[in-house]
Amino acid sequence: MNVEKIFQIRSMKRVYQLAAITTLFAVFIPVFTFAIPFAFLGPRYLNFFAIAVFPAALIPLFITPPIAFIVLNLFRVQTLTIEKVDEYVRFDALTGVLTRAYLLGKAREILPKGGAFLMVDADHFKAVNDTYGHDVGDEALKRIAEVLRKALSTDALIGRLGGEEFGVFLPGADDAAAAKAAQDLCETMRTEGRTIAGQQLNLTISIGGALHQTSQTLEKTMKLADTALYQAKRTGRDRYFIAGATDTMPALILKTSMAK
Repeated sequence: MNVEKIFQIRSMKRVYQLAAITTLFAVFIPVFTFAIPFAFLGPRYLNFFAIAVFPAALIPLFITPPIAFIVLNLFRVQTLTIEKVDEYVRFDALTGVLTRAYLLGKAREILPKGGAFLMVDADHFKAVNDTYGHDVGDEALKRIAEVLRKALSTDALIGRLGGEEFGVFLPGADDAAAAKAAQDLCETMRTEGRTIAGQQLNLTISIGGALHQTSQTLEKTMKLADTALYQAKRTGRDRYFIAGATDTMPALILKTSMAK
């Protein structure tokens, strides 16, 4: 039995349950202690047993519940506080994806298995904030996070690096898998980003990717992905570029079909 989990109390119902169990034990122990010697002394000492056991049971019955309630309630507050802090450390408050620090920490844990890092950036995001306001901008960031979760495999690590930039680590992915993931993201974003918060934004993303080499650090891989992202931005946005690939492999820009 995991002792740590016993004291992870999340509700008042659990506090009352454990307080009741603690009180029963507190009453049972002295009663049982008195019962053992009187069991050997015989029935003629039964009256003495009744007199002795009454205060032995009554005292913990009155003292234990309030003490147990206070202590267990403190454990409840501690559990909820730790979980809230843990959630704040792990997840970005706005988008619900991983925070930068937690994303990079988890990525480092699985780096020996290899993979690819994608840098995802919203196109013309400043114009969205300037034109429609930060409320719509926040909704746009949430939509990008939704697209990342929707289009990527469940083992992908998704986090917000800052501002309108997101990071994705694809465990075990090669160049082809990274390119396929980036292409799916661009295509899904075109569809999901047309209307956000009631506004016709036609929001798109640009992606830079890099395959992680075991001889280099995560920071080096991210730098390569960032350079690839710059290449995607420089060559027209709404596309992806995988560092070290033979071609730029741009995602299709379906402006004509979207206009129809």
